[in-house]
Amino acid sequence: MGWKSDPQVVEVPEPSAGPGQVVVRVAAAGACHSDLHLMHDFDGTGLPWAPPFTLGHENAGWVHEVGDGVTGFEPGQPVALYGPWGCGTCSRCLLGIENYCENPAAAPVPAGGGGLG
Repeated sequence: MGWKSDPQVVEVPEPSAGPGQVVVRVAAAGACHSDLHLMHDFDGTGLPWAPPFTLGHENAGWVHEVGDGVTGFEPGQPVALYGPWGCGTCSRCLLGIENYCENPAAAPVPAGGGGLG
């Protein structure tokens, strides 16, 4: 699978939670227009990741495994995943609208947003 291609359904290995991580067993994932736009229109220029990756960034399910050092989550707990990651300190992040972060370079991933890739 590469850029400017159609998505493929494939089996992937079950992940394990590393330190500070949580594995979620996804019950539902929204695959929307942005997923198709990503596959059909991008060539990877300027993005911090490349195919293959899993499409669908509006996810809900249950905590499956909790890594060392994680608190506040237990296996079996229902969760919904929110893709945009902001810096966590700007006025917009403090209001809970990380998708409008004023400083995405300070997010925990390049360009902010863990929802794609």
